[in-house]
Formats: sequence, structure tokens, C-alpha cells
Amino acid sequence: MRYRFWVGVMGAGLIIGSALADELASVNGTPITTEALRQKLAEPPAPLKESIHSPEGRREILDILITRELLYQEAVKRHLEKERVIQAKMAEARRSVLVEAMMDRLTARMTAGNTLKDYYASHRNEFREIRASHILVEKEEEARNLKQQLNAGADFAELARKFSQDARSGPTGGDLGYFTKGRMIPEIANAAFRLRVNEISEPVKSYYGYHLIKVTDAPEAKRFEELPTPVLEEIKRAVLQEEIQALRAANNVTVNTDRLEQLR
Repeated sequence: MRYRFWVGVMGAGLIIGSALADELASVNGTPITTEALRQKLAEPPAPLKESIHSPEGRREILDILITRELLYQEAVKRHLEKERVIQAKMAEARRSVLVEAMMDRLTARMTAGNTLKDYYASHRNEFREIRASHILVEKEEEARNLKQQLNAGADFAELARKFSQDARSGPTGGDLGYFTKGRMIPEIANAAFRLRVNEISEPVKSYYGYHLIKVTDAPEAKRFEELPTPVLEEIKRAVLQEEIQALRAANNVTVNTDRLEQLR
């Protein structure tokens, strides 16, 4: 049966009901309930997504639950939980569940009230979007030669299409689209946010080479209600990072830098 191949990807927890639970099946007296099936129907393995609403699809999900319970019971009979490797995996699984639960609590708290809106109000400029284009070349001398051509009136987009080594933006005239400081590499962001519209930077060095940057639009910061989803997600990450930094400050965290640097 197809379900054998997806036993390993189903969630670990079965809902164990009382003697009056609405049982769909049982394995050595352990019930598999309607609620357990419904939980798995909400998160089916990819190959079953199209068929879960049919009787056959529901039966396959139920068979997966039965198989998992059989394997679980057999593992307990063989005392696999006493093996050191298994104990380590169980401890790591417990840690992962708790970490995810804590992250969910922090996220729920920040989205429940005005936390995001208040944070944005006090960090408005950090999340302002501008639009810019760039020309990326390998050597500084190339960048300076192109800058001279631009100063003499050459078209930025044409030079980008002809000389830029950025395979994504080059064909579109160097257009990088709209971005905030946090969604762009620091070297470009720091230079771009200091430029006026249509102003072109001097060569800017980064890991990738040398950039000439031109800002093409710099609108005022939006109202919170107008923010696009990527910016909202960026604000969430910033607030979450502040929460984590507060946790670090409130606890005893040490880092053995010398040992870290010795690792190979």
C-alpha cells in the first residue's frame, strides 16, 4: 500500500481517548479516534492531498495511524527508549517542541496588540522602502570608467544591460526593485539610503565586486496599515530579535571565542 512510504512523515502524537472515545480503530486496546484522524487530514502527506476527502483517502490516513501505533508499541516492547542514541533523539525532539512552542507564544503576543504598530512608529525610517538600480562589475577601475560615462550623460539602464555582472538585474537595466535597509546587502543599502532620487553613487565595494548605485524612487514612509507583507514580516523579525536579545541579557550566556576559532 502507498501509505507505507509516508508513515515516517506523520506527526508523532495520537489522541488517546477514554473508554467512551469515538474510536475508529484500536491497536491492542489503544484507541485511534475521529479527532486523531481529523488532525492528520488537516496535514496530509503531499501524495495524498488530492484524495483525502474520499473514503479511500481517509482509509489510507487511518492505515498510517494504525501503522504508526503498531511501530510505537513494538518499539516500547523492545525497550528502544533505553538506547543512548534514541534517548538523545527523544531529548532533542522534546527540546524542539518546546522551542517552537515558545516561539509561537512570543509571536502571538507581538501580534495580539499594538506591539508591531508601536515598534514601527518608533523605527519608521528603518522600514522605509526605496527603489534603486545598480551596475555590478569585478574591478574598481571598471566601475570608475562607467561612472565617467554616466557623468558624461550615458544611460544608466543601457550600461547596466551591457556591463553589469548581476545576472538577475542586469537584463532589466539594473533594477533592484523596492527594498528596506534590512532587505538589501549592507553595502548597497548604506549607500542607497544616502542618495537623492536620480543621484548615482561612487563605486561601492562589496563581497560581490564594485557597484554603481542609482536611486530611482524614494517615497515617504507608509502608514502602518499600508505596509506590504514583506515589510510586516521584517518588523516581526525585528521585534522577535529584541525579545531574544532581552532573554540573552537576562540570562548567563557565555561564548568560548577562542575555542570557536580553533574549530576546523
